[in-house]
Amino acid sequence: MRIPIKELQERISNLQVNLQKRGIEGALLVQRADTLYFSGTAQNVHVYIPVEGKPMVLAYRDFARAKSESSWEVIPLKSMSKIPKDIQEAGLPLPRVLGLELDVLRVNQYERYRKSFPEVTLVDISAEIRLQRSVKSEWELARIEESARIFPLVLEFAKEVLHPGMTEVELEGLLAGKARALGHGGFIRMRGFDSEFYAGAITAGVQAATRSSFDSPVTGQGISIAHPNGASMEQIQMGEPIVVDMVTVVNGYQIDQTRILSIGPLSKELTMAYEMARLVEEKLRRALIPGRVAGEVYEEILTWVCDNTPYEDNFMGYGASRVSYVGHGVGLELDELPTISRGSKEVLKTGMVVAIEPKFVFPSVGVVGIEDTVVIEAELGARYLSVTPRELMVL
Repeated sequence: MRIPIKELQERISNLQVNLQKRGIEGALLVQRADTLYFSGTAQNVHVYIPVEGKPMVLAYRDFARAKSESSWEVIPLKSMSKIPKDIQEAGLPLPRVLGLELDVLRVNQYERYRKSFPEVTLVDISAEIRLQRSVKSEWELARIEESARIFPLVLEFAKEVLHPGMTEVELEGLLAGKARALGHGGFIRMRGFDSEFYAGAITAGVQAATRSSFDSPVTGQGISIAHPNGASMEQIQMGEPIVVDMVTVVNGYQIDQTRILSIGPLSKELTMAYEMARLVEEKLRRALIPGRVAGEVYEEILTWVCDNTPYEDNFMGYGASRVSYVGHGVGLELDELPTISRGSKEVLKTGMVVAIEPKFVFPSVGVVGIEDTVVIEAELGARYLSVTPRELMVL
């Protein structure tokens, strides 16, 4: 599915307004999610956006495919050192101030740009790009809603294949394969340095409560010390909570959701904790309204959990491994803005899409919780984009 030209034009126009405000005369983008967002192709390209006029797409690999996918003019990129000449040959002036994505750009690549533009001041525009991308258009919301329709079917399939004694990895492979067969794109893009995982966190029992390097309340034990997140080779047992925390993506747009399954009933204590997680999620959804500060919402939710539940020490992890957020932006990347986190100064806006994930982690027992993706729309709270039933799934 091609990104409509009207959608691309609006994205370029919005960025150019922000460039004008900062006195930046052009932006050179190279990060995959950003170039896809502004050019309409995920090929290996640079995108140059002047402060006025149409952008240039410079394709290194594959030129023919980039040309067929992007609605903008695409020219071959022969060398990074020749980019200034390419800009001038397109009839555009060289910028005196050039914006780059300094939050993700490698130092050696930055040095190459600095040498290619010796008389140009290089500045960071990553914040402007991330904030612009945090507000989704109607076209983008429709893509996320397409992604949402995969997860309920994956869970129905889980009911068919899940049985005591199967390993977490076996379950993960079956569910990931089913999601792919239903149209899941497979690539989970993240902006954070060294952030990596496979399908999500499909893990059960004590393994789900195992901490790891990934910044999440639930990471799983993983299959080895080299791959320390996600499913393990441990067998799934009767009566333990099975976490299916899964990201699906259609046409580049991701959605993040979590449900808890069990083979046979969970204990009364874990069932109560799960129902409390649902209450926290609903309270969080209602708190996500335009104009609020994300960090204030986080503190409100944390205070409510401390004052109204017996699970203060288990909320979003335990001990030193607790994470300091309850929600994160979702879109072309899994770690977009805003983050509903401690100290966040981001002001919530209509159209922001957030995965909210209240979870309780019990050492030596397991994890219960829930996660849904919502869009901020009105004073009554955010709207669920997830369409999966929210009840505990007992097989």
